[in-house]
Amino acid sequence: MKVTFGGNEVHLFGKQLAEGDVFPEFDVTDTHLKDVASTELSIPKVILVFPSVDTSVCSLELLTFNDQLEALPDFKVYGISMDLPFAQGRWVKENAGDYITMLSDHKFRTFGEVTGTYVEELGILTRAAFVVDKDGRITYAEYLPEIGQEPNYDRILEEAKKVF
Repeated sequence: MKVTFGGNEVHLFGKQLAEGDVFPEFDVTDTHLKDVASTELSIPKVILVFPSVDTSVCSLELLTFNDQLEALPDFKVYGISMDLPFAQGRWVKENAGDYITMLSDHKFRTFGEVTGTYVEELGILTRAAFVVDKDGRITYAEYLPEIGQEPNYDRILEEAKKVF
């Protein structure tokens, strides 16, 4: 798949995932600097992948989902980026982002590789979204063709409602 950043083509490292795939295992760090294995995360789940909480599009994406999740308390949503846990924690505190669990791939860098979301040229994760069912299978996978675009919020929530 061709992915661009600001109109310039970039390359994603790793194998991109598709609907029907088992979501791979990975290790990340939470906002309290605790290491978290993917096996510790709830399923079913939604995983939002984004470049940085300190960009307007990423912040808008997280705020949009967070607002919608207030009415859907059973949904388990994880936001993953290469941001330091401190930046993610600051964003949550400043934006009352209580409904999305923020996780960082900065330490282990395995998430980007196993999901095909690591942007080689920039050292960040591309924008993507996954819905994973109770069996750990992907029921929805979206890789944005332009990293600066917003994901399809309605479609992600529609697919998530099928597995929660």
